[in-house]
Amino acid sequence: MRLRMGKVQAPGDAPVTMLELFFDLVFVFVITQITTLITGSEGWIGYGRAALVLVVTYWMYNGFAWLANNVAPTTTATRLPMLLAMTCFLAMAATAPDAFGAGAWIFAGAYLVVVTVHAVQFSRSSVGGSARAIRRVLPINYGVGLMLVLAALLGPDLGWIGWLVAVLLLTSTLITQPESSFALRSEHFVERHRLLVIIALGETIIATGVSVQGSLTRPVVLAAFVLSMVLISALWWVYYGVGDDERGLALLESAPPEQRTRLCMRAYSLTHLLHIAGLVLLAAALHQIVRDPLHHLGWAMAVTGSVGVATFLVGQASFRSVLEVGPVTALLGAAALALVVGPLGDLVGGLVQLLALAVLVCGTVAALQRGARATAGPEPAHDGRTPN
Repeated sequence: MRLRMGKVQAPGDAPVTMLELFFDLVFVFVITQITTLITGSEGWIGYGRAALVLVVTYWMYNGFAWLANNVAPTTTATRLPMLLAMTCFLAMAATAPDAFGAGAWIFAGAYLVVVTVHAVQFSRSSVGGSARAIRRVLPINYGVGLMLVLAALLGPDLGWIGWLVAVLLLTSTLITQPESSFALRSEHFVERHRLLVIIALGETIIATGVSVQGSLTRPVVLAAFVLSMVLISALWWVYYGVGDDERGLALLESAPPEQRTRLCMRAYSLTHLLHIAGLVLLAAALHQIVRDPLHHLGWAMAVTGSVGVATFLVGQASFRSVLEVGPVTALLGAAALALVVGPLGDLVGGLVQLLALAVLVCGTVAALQRGARATAGPEPAHDGRTPN
């Protein structure tokens, strides 16, 4: 077995590889563990920790989507580093529930290895200026890793400071230093992010299925189970069923290379974090609702479910807005209404809130479908954009 460490690139029409799909299996566990941080928490501390872990982990995980877009894992020299990174991500996921305590050192160490693998492999890209562009991102990635080391040093009581600084570093970087020097293959990039949303949707299904084990013979649990699937399917439809993803791909393919990278960062890497965060919150709420549908959820979990749905819808509205692939009024209006029905879970019961959310998102899908038909399945204009 020979390792060839020269410059490599992915063919322009190369699809998502089987190793990338294998790699994504770890992200399933990442999402599950972040959901556990919420469901196993007392008070709002668990929500804050879940948010910090999600942002920091997603940053580098998404970075490997950019890496595989430039350096396809199709040889021994490109596959082995990706498998090493996969192992480190699994270690991070395994320690996520205790990443602010005893697992802090393992999480930080694994993160630094992931950053190193990512940088070394990206430096081998022969696509455009990607090998040079990664040098400007590397200090940020290592800065985040060092903040995680600081968090481990500070211990459980003060470690959150290191985590917070790491997230602020990422946020400020995205706002002040938008990167446009990377070269990207549009179809592969879009497909990778479609798969991430599928993974997050899968977590909501897992949460529902696990919670109803041995209870589906109860009519009220069966009703909650069906409504959960209706809601999850409607959210799938919002993302995949009205053509936004196809129109987004068409726009990226027609955009100039420097504009394409910015659009990919904003419309996919950033807005898809909202999709995933929303589905994590919804999964946590569904876990509670379907287990005892008539139970009054309490304000925290009732708000969690509604905010989860609203966040997903805002993510889709942001996606549409950045790429200008459709109007956002229906999505933002539905997000606002999702927040309004939140108190139902506490005042009446989880089943009623679930019914309201399912009806609301189904209505949103109907509105989006009508909008798509009204524009007759819009083809991209000469500049690759469709009218709002």
